Amino acid sequence: MKTMVATPNPVKVGASERGRDEGKKSAIRGKSRDVVTNLKARVSPIKSNLSKLGERVDDLDGRCNGSETENAEIHKDIKNALGGLETDLKREIESLHSKIAKV
Repeated sequence: MKTMVATPNPVKVGASERGRDEGKKSAIRGKSRDVVTNLKARVSPIKSNLSKLGERVDDLDGRCNGSETENAEIHKDIKNALGGLETDLKREIESLHSKIAKV
């Protein structure tokens, strides 16, 4: 014995109902486009500012490298000057010691 399964009758959608669904979809698409456009408009100045910031960082980095080189040169010059003073002081001290020894 075969059992018969009742199948529902297909629902027919009229043209007016179809138009409402398509209208909703286009409204959603329109809102999505508006959101994307707004986000692009907000991101654009941020990208520009990041680019300018990157240039400034590069400039500061170059200045720091120049300062480090300059600091190393100053350090070397001070060390040389102090070494010369040390030599002069040792000579003076030895001279004073010899003068004291003569007295």
